[in-house]
Amino acid sequence: MYSSRPNLIIGFHGCEKKDQQQLLNNPKYFKKSQQNYDWLGHGMYFWENDPERARLWAEKKKKAGTLEEPAIIGAVLDLGYCLDLFSNKSIEIIKEAYKLLKSLFLLK
Repeated sequence: MYSSRPNLIIGFHGCEKKDQQQLLNNPKYFKKSQQNYDWLGHGMYFWENDPERARLWAEKKKKAGTLEEPAIIGAVLDLGYCLDLFSNKSIEIIKEAYKLLKSLFLLK
């Protein structure tokens, strides 16, 4: 019937205070993460409907020495064509991708 989610969500992002201010003053400002541990890909990560989780993440990064002044920012997000790990269609896509990757790595 449809291929994208017909709703919006509220997401919260833990970040540096200076990046929070940049985003508030210039919504097109985007600091793309490109870390090896970005398991869903490079970009900006948000906690869905959970400002407390975003705050805890930012505070943990401060304790680790990778953030100076923790802050959070909220955003209204349109998930569009994001992979929905709760839908049957997405689960089938993941299954097929797994089979392909498995076959590629077994050949080497």
